Amino acid sequence: MKIHSVSFDAEMRILEFDLKTLRNFERINNDLEKDILSRGDEQNKNTNVKAIMTSWQMADQYKSFQDLLKIIVKHILPKYESLEIVSGGLAQIIATGMWGAIYNKGDHTIEHNHIGSQYSFVYYVKSDDDAAPIIFTSPGKIELRPSTGKLLLWDGRYNHMVPKHESDNPRIIVAGNLNWQLPDKKKYV
Repeated sequence: MKIHSVSFDAEMRILEFDLKTLRNFERINNDLEKDILSRGDEQNKNTNVKAIMTSWQMADQYKSFQDLLKIIVKHILPKYESLEIVSGGLAQIIATGMWGAIYNKGDHTIEHNHIGSQYSFVYYVKSDDDAAPIIFTSPGKIELRPSTGKLLLWDGRYNHMVPKHESDNPRIIVAGNLNWQLPDKKKYV
């Protein structure tokens, strides 16, 4: 047996999109904030997110999360990558998890990635100028400041973290993971 190894430079791509340009932005954003606040902390800071965090499957229960997911899959994801290469364009995109989080002063997220997910994203429901950034640490390093209405989409394998939130105002986000689902798994496995 042989293992062949090649070193190469890789590009790190993170798509940034401002949802404030959408005509129904205020409604979707207000509904997301209301739904996240209504759930409270369901994870007890037992995940990488050391902040108030909802259940993992908010898109299964809330129209606001479903609306955001449709926007991401239909309008934003195609700007990041052509999906025609997967199963001749027949593969569907599914959310394997979609949750909300509220960062209060002192909250943070431990460095991690979402290996097993093709794409990951964060949407800033509410954020001020002093809010903690998201920091990508691998395969490259970049720090991106949040702002209300901004959505970031990236390869789920990228390592990222959120340092301690120092603002007195909450940083409210929706995050999630997306994967391809083939139309008929039996034909391809």
